[in-house]
Amino acid sequence: MKKMFLAAIVALGAFNLSCSDDDNGSTDKIIEASELPAAARTFVETYFPAATYTRIEKQSRADSDGSVYDVHLSNGFEIDFTAEGEWTDIDGGMAEVPAGIIPAPISAYVAENYSGSFITTIEIERYGYDVELSNDLDLVFNAEGEFVRVDR
Repeated sequence: MKKMFLAAIVALGAFNLSCSDDDNGSTDKIIEASELPAAARTFVETYFPAATYTRIEKQSRADSDGSVYDVHLSNGFEIDFTAEGEWTDIDGGMAEVPAGIIPAPISAYVAENYSGSFITTIEIERYGYDVELSNDLDLVFNAEGEFVRVDR
């Protein structure tokens, strides 16, 4: 009886490892860069030309922000894309998000009010943008890039 119970636990654990569930209940599938939408590939080539793809996951269902693809790059960046190839989330860890990606009003606000800090993460939200700075401060901006508040 103990052996059957142990075997069932091991089998269940193996099943859970093979089906990577995310926060929306979908499963992820590892894909090749050629399977990404052209807009996503162009985005990566434009803003991260020296980086290579280390892992690309495609979800069976979109997250609440519309992201379907989770792209990991050799420079440590992780970028989420929609089915159409539009970015929804760019996370550089502690690396600076390329300036050309950041809307001009957000860049200007950060430069004026948080000199010495830089943007490490930017997410498109329903209300606008959520930005994380290198000093671990989270800032919220509306869709036009106007500062709304510090997110605590």
